[in-house]
Amino acid sequence: MSSCNALTSRQFAPAWGRAMSEPFSCEVQRSKRKTLALYVKPGKLIVRVPLDASKSEVEDFVHTNRAWIEKRLSEESARQQERLVVEDGRQIFYRARELEIVFRKGAKPRIMTEGGQFIIQGHRLTPAKAREQLEDFLIDKASHYILPRARGLARYLGVEHKISEIKLRKTKSKWGHCTSQGVLQYNWLIMLAPYSIIDYMIAHEVCHLIHMDHSKRFWLLVNSVCPEHEQYIRWLKEHEHRFWF
Repeated sequence: MSSCNALTSRQFAPAWGRAMSEPFSCEVQRSKRKTLALYVKPGKLIVRVPLDASKSEVEDFVHTNRAWIEKRLSEESARQQERLVVEDGRQIFYRARELEIVFRKGAKPRIMTEGGQFIIQGHRLTPAKAREQLEDFLIDKASHYILPRARGLARYLGVEHKISEIKLRKTKSKWGHCTSQGVLQYNWLIMLAPYSIIDYMIAHEVCHLIHMDHSKRFWLLVNSVCPEHEQYIRWLKEHEHRFWF
């Protein structure tokens, strides 16, 4: 792995006659691969290249894909602005609705929705306390919804015996996981999504108990229990960044 030394748009300007709109850092990752590829993270470009790729090849590749890079950096910046911040007066995307987070003073901690408000009630609430309360709320929701429905679907498909454990865990990027040992794992943040999206994620991982890949047979099985899964996948890709906090 090497670095482009926080390569900026100004450093790229000579080849194009103008600078890119935003500066960005660039990291080059070398491996036993045959092609060059670009991956964009917030404010950062990752270029994966063959072991023998020269510096000029890498720079030319980045220059050639300048328009795509700018577009993706802009999109990632916008997505970062939409990430969930648990503070009074901020917005939360809950069940596909934009709601205003409201901290309400009360002796009994609880969370509820009223009209266009997402109310977090508690004693001497701070953003840290509210965040912890929201985590507990979502974990409890997941325990009562995901676990029984996952087992119920597995029973319907005749594979409940393959489940060794169902875990709820907040991960950095994945919504679900299934191991060859029969461990199903779900990210409890998914409880912010509509129930149709949650049901798709439940089905996706349960179907992996039968097909441990993403083959045609796997997707046919998913389709048999969740016919609109393609629509749910598109929705999740568009909105998933709004659930992370």
